[in-house]
Amino acid sequence: MLTISKFFQSCSVLPGRLQKNSFANDIRQVFSSQEAKDAKNVVYAFVCEKKIPRVESESSVIYIGKTEQTLRSRYMKYADKFTSRFNWPFYSYVIAHYGEIRIAYLPLGTKEDIKQAETDLLNDYYKLYKEFPPHNAQRK
Repeated sequence: MLTISKFFQSCSVLPGRLQKNSFANDIRQVFSSQEAKDAKNVVYAFVCEKKIPRVESESSVIYIGKTEQTLRSRYMKYADKFTSRFNWPFYSYVIAHYGEIRIAYLPLGTKEDIKQAETDLLNDYYKLYKEFPPHNAQRK
């Protein structure tokens, strides 16, 4: 079972950070990196610098996801949606109050491995904090 702790012990981080004043450009740069082009069959997390209070304790993880595609393929087609009226208020608030965002990822094997790892991470997060990551919770 993959836990939050094990994920962060083993993960890599895409180069660059998502910052408030250059957010749209940062999205394109981060997801255009060679690492994003190579990162396929991964579970990943959007992580801010400071921890955010949760129901129990606090965490810097704001989103947990998975993709069979490369991270570049997964996000470049949605780059403009990050600054949409639905997403921008969330990201701008997080960055303003909790710091820049980085993307951590962990390559895995099969489609089943990726799906199970995402489920494990979300379950472990819920066990630790008694709720899902903030941006996962918005989509439920």
